[in-house]
Amino acid sequence: MDELKNCNSDFSVVIAAFVAEILTAEMSDKMQKFRFEAMGQLQSRLTHYRKLGYIEELLCTIARKKSVMIMNASSKTDINKVMSLPSPSFNGNRFIPDKYDVAEEEMIFWAETSLRAPLNESGFKRYRELFGEIFPELAKKIFGN
Repeated sequence: MDELKNCNSDFSVVIAAFVAEILTAEMSDKMQKFRFEAMGQLQSRLTHYRKLGYIEELLCTIARKKSVMIMNASSKTDINKVMSLPSPSFNGNRFIPDKYDVAEEEMIFWAETSLRAPLNESGFKRYRELFGEIFPELAKKIFGN
């Protein structure tokens, strides 16, 4: 995924750039507070993912995508949706991501779920689909597609 290749810095640098934007952008004090809180929550979540061993490029991409969503949110409710954990819905055949889900974070969600119990067929298909989107060359080597 090109987005992943373009993210070659520490996720904290990405978050810091968006925090600077929050400081300088025109917005109400309430929205500024909500955005600062969300950025702190994002920093904490990504630090947790780093401790679990996920690669920096993946975390940096999540930081960039989530930060853009936080900046585009127009209410605390929207920010809360952005900051919720991935919640894809199942339509009976496949999992469909919510508009606030980020593929890279959803992939982490599936990876962590698989450590607790084997994924069912639909869950495995979604995990493999996300892996193929995010790491296309590696997926070709592993799965031969």
